[in-house]
Amino acid sequence: MTDFDKIKAKLKKLFALSRSPNANEAALALEMAQKLMSEYGIERNAIGEFDIIKEEIKGNSGKKPPLYEAHLMSEIAKSFGLSLAYGKVKIRPKQFFDYGYGYDFIGLEHRVKIAAYIASVLLRKLKKARAEYMKSLIRVRILKNKIKRADDFCSGWVYTVISKLAKFTNAPEEQTAIDNYVGSLNWKDGLETISRKSSAGVNDWFNGRRAGSNVQIQNGVEGRESGARLLASQLEGSL
Repeated sequence: MTDFDKIKAKLKKLFALSRSPNANEAALALEMAQKLMSEYGIERNAIGEFDIIKEEIKGNSGKKPPLYEAHLMSEIAKSFGLSLAYGKVKIRPKQFFDYGYGYDFIGLEHRVKIAAYIASVLLRKLKKARAEYMKSLIRVRILKNKIKRADDFCSGWVYTVISKLAKFTNAPEEQTAIDNYVGSLNWKDGLETISRKSSAGVNDWFNGRRAGSNVQIQNGVEGRESGARLLASQLEGSL
């Protein structure tokens, strides 16, 4: 990759960031992009096609994920303007036969990277919260009832957490690039999910909502100085 290609790659990421719902982050990204173009004498139309990528995230479940998990991942993808699919994914890339089930995010490179990170963190937090809640149901003797109640808890947890996600929108040309990329893939349709509910579901759901209120999601950048440092770290390696 030439130096010019590296500069263009960085500019593409900056323009993707310039559409952030965080006004401060968007302004910083646009300012950095304009300075970079001015420094190297690059016109906006010379930057070229958007960098569209696909990234795999291992789910917490098997072939049929629970409805609450699929809902969480769907809302993360939607909030970042990404396309989403579920199926077999590589758990450890260096192991040829090491597959599991998970999610494919497709979209603008920078947003995919952020969404994949947030999704991985939230899946871990959700798995831990579910396990702790099941342990707390000491008076529930039948395992299948514990599982149903834990599912209701997770549904409430997800409902609260997704309300904290920032919302990105794709420009028409960005969406076209994503659609073209998706069109080139062989994705399977018709995701099947598992939905289990208990008779005590309302209480469990509200317990999940309360637990989810403690989850913090950092979508944007606060403060110009810290924001500039964070943007620089996010784009490190582009030049």
